[in-house]
Amino acid sequence: MKILRVTLPFLLLFILVFIDNASAATHEEMVAKYIEMSGIGEMLKSIPGEMDSFASQKNLTSKHPDVDGKVYQLMKESFDLIQTEKNLSADLLRNTDQKYLGEILQWLESPVEKKITKEEVNSAGPEKQGNMLRYLADLKSNPPTQDRITLIQGIEQTTQLSELTTNILLEIMKGMIGSTNLALPEDKRESIDNGYEEIINMKPTIKEAFRQQIIQSSFYTYRNISNDELSVYIKFYESGLGQKEIKITGAAFGHVLKQWFEEVGKKVIILVKEETEKSIK
Repeated sequence: MKILRVTLPFLLLFILVFIDNASAATHEEMVAKYIEMSGIGEMLKSIPGEMDSFASQKNLTSKHPDVDGKVYQLMKESFDLIQTEKNLSADLLRNTDQKYLGEILQWLESPVEKKITKEEVNSAGPEKQGNMLRYLADLKSNPPTQDRITLIQGIEQTTQLSELTTNILLEIMKGMIGSTNLALPEDKRESIDNGYEEIINMKPTIKEAFRQQIIQSSFYTYRNISNDELSVYIKFYESGLGQKEIKITGAAFGHVLKQWFEEVGKKVIILVKEETEKSIK
């Protein structure tokens, strides 16, 4: 039975490798499904628009508008949505397992979460802005109950959405400052630490502005969601699993933004080199 002694170890090794590869593929599929169902893929798509908005505001007070303009253009060119999604997927693959993703996907497929996600999608977009403003205006004459107010505020508090949104904006601001500074001649560069410190000091103000904006828009977004359904939603994000999702997803966003700005930094260095060579000629 020599052949059996040779074949069995080979078969066992093949089975282990096959199972491992199959698990990895399943893990990747689960991550892809999570990105699609959770809405974070849509958040990635909105980043260039957020950057445009910030760039327009900063241009009004910029000390170096020409340099800023070039840097912003490089940032837009460097934002590859497909690559960014790959980076996000890779980060989630490193920091999740199938058990965790299975539990999260089960929540995302629950009737309450599917209904809430549908309302979030239906309420999003610039074309819905007018409807939201009219709805909020009507609330002044027909204000919600205190229970409703508490629940809506509870959503923002438990999901920490204002914290996540603020951190994303601050990372973009830090990336812009760092990239702009690199693009300036050495004698005109400012201390990066001072710029970053200024941004950090702005965080409470920015976060509070986002908090108010998110709460107000949530009255419109969840207008068709009952108090009981909102309670289920809040309860999930108060749970250990819900808080874990917030932590993992927030960290993944921070990671992909840093990768983006590393790419921008490389392009800025090339730009500076080209500009320097032109000036010498």
